[in-house]
Amino acid sequence: MVPEGLECPILAFEYARDVAGGPIGELPGAEASAASGAAADFVRRFAEYWRAPTPQGLETVLAERVRLVAPLTPVVHTLAEGQRAFAELFELITGMTAEVHRWGATADGVLIEFTISGTAGGKPIGWDAVDRFVIGEDGLATERVSYFDSGPIMLAAVGRPRTWPGFLRTRLRQMRR
Repeated sequence: MVPEGLECPILAFEYARDVAGGPIGELPGAEASAASGAAADFVRRFAEYWRAPTPQGLETVLAERVRLVAPLTPVVHTLAEGQRAFAELFELITGMTAEVHRWGATADGVLIEFTISGTAGGKPIGWDAVDRFVIGEDGLATERVSYFDSGPIMLAAVGRPRTWPGFLRTRLRQMRR
């Protein structure tokens, strides 16, 4: 779970950096080069995925066994569960895309700061996020913890009646699992 008070992306980036093993980019010699190369490749695939995301496309960035943690959603532990969760999210927020602003390699993965945008209830919605990824030897993420302010999403769900049916369907499906 995201610790209380870390909904702000800047605080989340600092927290995630600390959890990931200290200052970004301060890895020893060859280890830094290898980590940075793997991180750069992962960020490229992540940015590519978010240009036109689909649940099936997650296999380009996530391993079969992956732990996904984010505000407002249950923790999932497999690619298939993640694909199901993203399908539900794409149902609620149509035309969803993301733009990467910056990133930094960590000892075991990467931190990515980005902005997500789409349409909910016929109106634009967007928010800033920081994701902390642990990257396996195959270059796929084995863990993703997302840090963001869930306020814009909740306000959209409450203030846009057109989102209520989809939001309720999603919540009911999550409760049945």
